[in-house]
Amino acid sequence: MTDRLLRHLYLCFGLALAGCTPPVSEWSEAEASKQIRVDYVRLQHDAAFMPGSADLAEGEADGLAAFLEQAEVAPEDHVLFQAASNDKLAAARIGQLTRELIQRGIGATTLPPSATAIPADHMTVVVERYVVTPPDCPNWSKPASGDHSNTLPSNFGCADATNLGLMVADPRDLILGRSLGPPRGDPALYGYSRYRIGKPRKPDTTGASGSFSFSGFGAADSDTGY
Repeated sequence: MTDRLLRHLYLCFGLALAGCTPPVSEWSEAEASKQIRVDYVRLQHDAAFMPGSADLAEGEADGLAAFLEQAEVAPEDHVLFQAASNDKLAAARIGQLTRELIQRGIGATTLPPSATAIPADHMTVVVERYVVTPPDCPNWSKPASGDHSNTLPSNFGCADATNLGLMVADPRDLILGRSLGPPRGDPALYGYSRYRIGKPRKPDTTGASGSFSFSGFGAADSDTGY
């Protein structure tokens, strides 16, 4: 066998192996990202008041209501008031805005006064929220056949990530979380106290379908003679 024939055989053999290489070998996990995106959104409205008064300016109540409706402000949103640093009626005006929001079941807190950017006889109503965007699912970018690497399909984890993004009550928790309050040990202390004074609580015999009674079994036994 000549060298020329061997070279031709090697070339054909290499082409055959290249043709058998599965297309999935060129696929990357980066093509099927399951990351949830959380964006910070800040909306604001400058509420106008009558000069030298804590009363809202004419038409301002409707303007504030339109802002809240357009922003789709819900009770779980973070609403804040910010007054100008030289506003001597800030407390009374905050009270007026608070009453307007309470009618819609919305609470609010107060930001530190601002020395700039707030016009006279105005107060800024700020709505802060986090918006979650689920990943682009389903994802079938990876070929379903020819996977000799035995890796996970590209759609794996899509349902978990999407459901988490849709079910979270406050997307802010995905970024910052919430600080835990002090633990309460009252139930344990009450039980220990009752044990020490000799007055333990009687066990609860009430089930989901009512109280359990064993007298019926005795009556049934006497009727059947067993």
